[in-house]
Amino acid sequence: MLRRFAWVLAAATLAGPAAADCSGIDAEIRAALSAGAVDRYDTLRETMLKEPSCDAAYRDQAGRAMARSALTGLSTDSSSETLAALTRFGRPWQLLVALGDSYYDRKDWAKAVPVYEEALDDMRDTAANPKAPPEEIERRVYKRAVEARALAPTYVVTRQFRGKKTGLADPNFRNFTAEAVPVPVRFETDSAALTPDGVVAVEDIYAYVSAAAPDYVAIVGHTDPRGSDAHNDDLSLRRATTVRDSLIALGYGGKIETTGKGERERFVPDDPSKYNEDELFAFDRRVEYRVQ
Repeated sequence: MLRRFAWVLAAATLAGPAAADCSGIDAEIRAALSAGAVDRYDTLRETMLKEPSCDAAYRDQAGRAMARSALTGLSTDSSSETLAALTRFGRPWQLLVALGDSYYDRKDWAKAVPVYEEALDDMRDTAANPKAPPEEIERRVYKRAVEARALAPTYVVTRQFRGKKTGLADPNFRNFTAEAVPVPVRFETDSAALTPDGVVAVEDIYAYVSAAAPDYVAIVGHTDPRGSDAHNDDLSLRRATTVRDSLIALGYGGKIETTGKGERERFVPDDPSKYNEDELFAFDRRVEYRVQ
């Protein structure tokens, strides 16, 4: 038997009445969703898009319901291409999580990050999702996104939504608040000098904190376990200081504190057995920011 995406919520439901002139197609869509008639969704979607009385809110809601319904009919080993094709209906977090997982499982980290971030932002959207997603799923997606960004070959800039940095940049989620935001700021080997990729990461941090304008920002440096404790403590503090100085140079005028933790707070991945030593070290080499 095929393993299904059984955790998808409200896969075939539409809430609220349709516009009066849209009621005919609405009845057909509801019937198709109830029957799981995925083969009819494309035709119904085209009809809905051509009907001017079906407003944008209804089209979005119906498309999201079609996407969730179609997802429940797939096996969990469906290809990324198959999953991506379903986004033609809509982009609910359930489908985005499945798509992000498919990229993650094939180690396409750079593609996984923005899809996971979009899923997290959709989970935050109380209008689109009046019922909060299960906390364990939201936390897992957040952790996966953090790990994928650390393993991506180049820094993946955090998502901007409705004019501000969101995705992984914002520590506030629907069910929890992240104590710190880990960022894979890259430095020259055994040095506090930023690589070009590291410069991009610091600019990304600046974009968030300058817009959020917190009372203060704490920058915490971390290293992998290679080297002595004294060396790693010094290196992590120098790296945190580099990030602080770069933020100030970019124009940030708020209070910034720096700390170096060395190797004392190693990153805890979701499943350490899935990663090789170099990948585990990549998780450890990070700079975290905390805002208040």
